Amino acid sequence: MKCQNITDNNIRCKRTASKIAIVKSTIDGKQQSKLWICDECFNEKMYNDQLFKDHIIQVTELNKNRNELY
Repeated sequence: MKCQNITDNNIRCKRTASKIAIVKSTIDGKQQSKLWICDECFNEKMYNDQLFKDHIIQVTELNKNRNELY
């Protein structure tokens, strides 16, 4: 599966996803969504996007089958 992250230039990342991130909705906080994301995009979002960090619930490593809670 390809990474679903969209960059600042409205271009979708072309790398293969290595994680599934479950994130709370920024609108009401009750709904959740899954985001297939590569390591590079995930690290960039964790470093630069406070809203993403605040709303992340769980991350599953696809290649290691390991869960991490944030």
